[in-house]
Amino acid sequence: MNEEVVKRFIKDMSEALDELKKAINTDEKSFMSNRTLRFSVRYAIIQLVEAAADLSITILERKFGERVGSYREIFKKLSIHGVIPPRISESMSKLASLRNMIVYSWDVDDYRIYVEAKRGIKTVEEFIREVYDYALKDC
Repeated sequence: MNEEVVKRFIKDMSEALDELKKAINTDEKSFMSNRTLRFSVRYAIIQLVEAAADLSITILERKFGERVGSYREIFKKLSIHGVIPPRISESMSKLASLRNMIVYSWDVDDYRIYVEAKRGIKTVEEFIREVYDYALKDC
């Protein structure tokens, strides 16, 4: 894999994760009453999931000749191929569902976004480490 491509996707994920951490570093009431924070978290989740999916698709296509149809399927396939553990796959799939809710405006629930974003931070950090290490093995 091309090391520069991997690093670009990792940079995009890391920047989105940093913004997400800043935006949810508040109590629930403050978060829910601040439209700027709510919109910031929504956008960070979209950016994070899309960068993670883009890198994952690259890995799946180049290393395994796999094509996938959905964001959720991407993370499941990474787990099947041993790139990430199943628990990270499940958590990333949940974030992908959150991204879809935001993008397609399916009854956007900012409380759910807040709770799941707080829960998902550690998983995203682990995902970045696992995928980065895996992707750079051949560089």
